[in-house]
Amino acid sequence: MTLNMRFTDIKVSKYSQYDLQIDFDNEKKPLVQFQSKFQFQVYEDKEKISCLIDVKILILETEEVFAELKVENIFEIKPFNEIIKPNSDKDGFNIPNAILINLVTISISTVRGILFEKLKGTIVQNEIYPLIDPLNVIKNEEAPL
Repeated sequence: MTLNMRFTDIKVSKYSQYDLQIDFDNEKKPLVQFQSKFQFQVYEDKEKISCLIDVKILILETEEVFAELKVENIFEIKPFNEIIKPNSDKDGFNIPNAILINLVTISISTVRGILFEKLKGTIVQNEIYPLIDPLNVIKNEEAPL
C-alpha cells in the first residue's frame, strides 16, 4: 500500500506574549520552561487528521507565563479508510503508530519554527523549543483519537 500524506493547513489559533516588568538574569540557563500539550483530531468526512499543540513558555526566575501559542497542523492522508480504522469497542480511531510519529514530529518542527520567529527581539529569543520524543507524546495521549 502506498501512503500519501500532506499538510493541508497550519492554523495559529492563539499567540499571546506578555510584557513582564522584571529584570532577567540573561546568564541563567535555561531561562524558560516550555509546557506542551498535544491533542489529535480525526476528520473522517474530510479524510484528515490534525495535531494540535498548545505551548506555554514560563520564565523560570519568576514562574510567570511569557508567551502562549496554539497551533493546529492538519494533514490529509490517503488512502484514509485503509489506514485509519474506527475503534470497534469505543469511540475514536485506531491509527498506526508510524503515522502518529510522523504527525507529531512534523508538528513539533512546525511549532519550533513559529516560536523562533515570534520570539525574535524578545528576552527569550535564544531559547529554542526543545526536542521532544514523539513516542512519549503518543503514550501520554489519553483521549481516543
